[in-house]
Amino acid sequence: MQSCISRLRRPEITGVIVDYDKNPISNCKVGEVLTDKNGRFKLMEERYNAFLLTEIFAMEAPPLMVMEQIEKDGFEKDAISMFHKWGGGRKKGAKINLDTIYLKKINQPFNVSALLKNSNWQMGFTKKADTLYLVKNGFEEWCKTDRCNPFYSEYKALTDNYFYGGKNLPEGMIKRSLAIKFDTEKLPIKINMICEYKSTFEGPNRLPDTVNTNGSYKVLSNAEIIIDAGTLNELTGKYKVTDLDLFQMKLTKTK
Repeated sequence: MQSCISRLRRPEITGVIVDYDKNPISNCKVGEVLTDKNGRFKLMEERYNAFLLTEIFAMEAPPLMVMEQIEKDGFEKDAISMFHKWGGGRKKGAKINLDTIYLKKINQPFNVSALLKNSNWQMGFTKKADTLYLVKNGFEEWCKTDRCNPFYSEYKALTDNYFYGGKNLPEGMIKRSLAIKFDTEKLPIKINMICEYKSTFEGPNRLPDTVNTNGSYKVLSNAEIIIDAGTLNELTGKYKVTDLDLFQMKLTKTK
């Protein structure tokens, strides 16, 4: 009989499900379990046996792929997903604590002015600056599920040609970082943009460009925003809010 080796199918996963007002959600289905009255859940570690000889020939640990659905009446469906190329090789006792997971209500209301007030965001924009992707500072700590991950991928593709293989930036530029502060102490908007360029061996290499400018904004009927981006004229205009969540916002230019 061929010897076997234990492989990881799913680590122990723990966390707390809350609504956007931070109220715990009880009896929320996470994978095969339900949350308790405090919104807590625990998915037990799952393992399987693989033939040792087969694993030796493979020369590496198997991948880990986890997909656990999150469902509750009155809320949008969501999912916890994980992938690691060699994660199946983790030893017994593997644990992951996701801490707090925010579940979005169906037709969740938002106050755009309140979301922007006294807050810091990162921005990516398309070649024609007709669509802006805004990600609020703290997004990566907040975004733990499949609902928000696609938005972040789209944002990164607009800001980083080198690492993410995008083609959005001007020729020779590899990264464009734009930080925008709303309602600063003396100014409605403060913008800092840094553009990084491809290095060459022919030299001299082009140093990063930095632009600092001030502007203003106005929210119209919680559905549109007028932005004056100072010296960044391509970003100035009227935009419709076409995607909105606690830490993300998509604006589409109307004129």
